[in-house]
Amino acid sequence: LPSRTSTYGGCEPEDNSGVLSYVKVWHGGSDLGGAAGSNSGNEINGITLGGVGSGTTIDHIEVAYNLDDGVEFFGGTVNAKYVSVLFCGDDGVDTDQGFRGKLQYVFIMLGSNSNRAMEMDGKLNGSNEILEPRSFPQVSNLFIVGGDSDTPNDHSAETLKGLVHLREGTGGIFKNV
Repeated sequence: LPSRTSTYGGCEPEDNSGVLSYVKVWHGGSDLGGAAGSNSGNEINGITLGGVGSGTTIDHIEVAYNLDDGVEFFGGTVNAKYVSVLFCGDDGVDTDQGFRGKLQYVFIMLGSNSNRAMEMDGKLNGSNEILEPRSFPQVSNLFIVGGDSDTPNDHSAETLKGLVHLREGTGGIFKNV
């Protein structure tokens, strides 16, 4: 699992890591560091992409009923089309650490245990200083269903409300949301 100090990916923005097409991940996730019933904050995402390049093909993917985030992009420039995320335990789509790819035709349905549809961060060091590269996702044709933005779930210690959370060190382009 990538962490803030892990090394992954490569130095080639156009790197081709292969094809992930017509893939379903249902009922995934596990708490890697806590006792049964506790929340250690170290869970497995449905699909995790670390530093994946734009030469990679990702389309028609679905994550449902995952314990943590549906799909998380740690850096990289990969583009993803036709992404469906249903009833995950934290965020539907999470981007951070300099992610600069395109996300097109994204459908996120939140459940009673979901946190946010999207959480987007930049790259931070231990003192919360924003580092380069900053994240700049380009999201188009995003459809979000559900969500009780007045009551954040107990998965997150954050008390801010909302369906999309843009945090430090991220920008982006959002079209047809």
